[in-house]
Amino acid sequence: HPYAITAPRLVVKMSAIATKNTRVESLEVKPPAHPTYDLKGVMQLALSEDAGNLGDVTCKATIPVDMESDAHFLAKEDGIIAGIALAEMIFA
Repeated sequence: HPYAITAPRLVVKMSAIATKNTRVESLEVKPPAHPTYDLKGVMQLALSEDAGNLGDVTCKATIPVDMESDAHFLAKEDGIIAGIALAEMIFA
C-alpha cells in the first residue's frame, strides 16, 4: 500500500536503575502493513491545522522566535519506549 511504512523500526529497552555503563538492548520490529500506519501523513494533518501560511499562531504568540530548548526523558521504572520513530520525525 502506498501509505504503509515498510522500513523496520528500532525498539529500545532501557533500564531506570542502570545509569553508569548502561547496556541498551534493542531489536528491530517491522511495522504493521496496515494502510493507516502513515506517520508522515498524521504529522502533515497536525501541521495543516495551523493557520495556513501563518504557521502555529499559538506558539508564535507565546514562545519567542529565538528560544531554544533541550528536553530529557527520565525513566522512573524499567519499561519499553514506544513512539521513537515518530519522535525522531517530529524533532529532527
